[in-house]
Amino acid sequence: MKTLRPITIVSVLTMLLIGVAAPAAAAPVVADPLIVDPAAVDPVIVDPAVVTIAVTSDPPPSGVTAHEPYPGHTFTATGDEEIRFSLVAGAIPPGLALSSAGTLTGTPTVASRFAFTVRATGSPSGEFADHQVTVVVAQPVVTVTSPAPVSPWYVGQVYPTHRFVVSGGTAPHTVSLGSGALPPGLSLSSAGVLAGSPSQAGRYRLDLLATDANGFQGHQEVTLVIATPAVVVTSAAPPRGTAGQAYSFRFSADGDSDIRFGLAAGALPDGLVLAADGLLSGTPTVAGSFDFTVRATGTATSDTEEVSLVVYPDPTATPSVSPTPTEQPTAYPTAPSQSPTPTAAAPSPSRTTGAWLPVTGENSALVLMLLGVVAFSIGGILLVVAYRRRQGFTAG
Repeated sequence: MKTLRPITIVSVLTMLLIGVAAPAAAAPVVADPLIVDPAAVDPVIVDPAVVTIAVTSDPPPSGVTAHEPYPGHTFTATGDEEIRFSLVAGAIPPGLALSSAGTLTGTPTVASRFAFTVRATGSPSGEFADHQVTVVVAQPVVTVTSPAPVSPWYVGQVYPTHRFVVSGGTAPHTVSLGSGALPPGLSLSSAGVLAGSPSQAGRYRLDLLATDANGFQGHQEVTLVIATPAVVVTSAAPPRGTAGQAYSFRFSADGDSDIRFGLAAGALPDGLVLAADGLLSGTPTVAGSFDFTVRATGTATSDTEEVSLVVYPDPTATPSVSPTPTEQPTAYPTAPSQSPTPTAAAPSPSRTTGAWLPVTGENSALVLMLLGVVAFSIGGILLVVAYRRRQGFTAG
């Protein structure tokens, strides 16, 4: 048996392949009008790497207040023909809603910090971009805005009704006692009205709790002092006044309620009046020192104060008796051409017999008498001396 060479086998296989392929190649190709040649149509290819979605809006408003309308916010993005928004993580504040168009609206109802993720999805690409968002909702500030109630007040006296006024949050508000205790005899209503008649003295510290319609609260500390009534005049001594000039001074007192003032004794300076509220006013007309007593009377007690008020003369008033400019002393007339000397009240001598002896004036007789006494005394002394000298010579 002969062995075939490799080249022969290859040749046979080649001939078989050519024989099979030849008829197919020879067959005519008929074009089908319903079949579109793929090579003749340009394919539409969307490359995901070319589309980029980007959120372009600023962060939404934060730090808003619960139960107040949200200012509103609209998310915006670019990168595709149409952008739709959705919440993909976290939670938006209760009371707010996010639309597919990207608007965030509503009224938040819960105070807290909210972190969530908004997704912007492009169409037709299907690409998206996520945007991290934080919105803080604060609770409303509820405060007591009315002035402090009257303090001190007094045992057994009707307390002047006081109403605590609350602002902030949502009306209606209620007021209650958070801690502490009211003075016995006083009560506090839910509308914030404090009233009654205290029956026990003491110092009372209260913590008021103001609550709005949504449960948000605020606190206010209040101190009430209840004392035993005892009127005390607290004003200092009134200042001095001047006749013809307006005067005003107010007496003050505490220790009781409804204190009024009046004159208990003495008399006020002419032109001044004392009002029930303690105001001493008017224009004094007479100078002098005036002593009187003022009484301060409260609901249950009273007190008095002794007052000494000095009123100076009016510096602009004309004296009641004064010499006219042309009047001259009658004892010492002066010539028309002469002006009175500065010492006209004690006139100097008009003539003298010596360098110093006056002979005119109302005291000249007295002076002469004194001089005579002196001369007599001197003469007597000289006579005695001469007599003794003579006796001395005789004895010798």
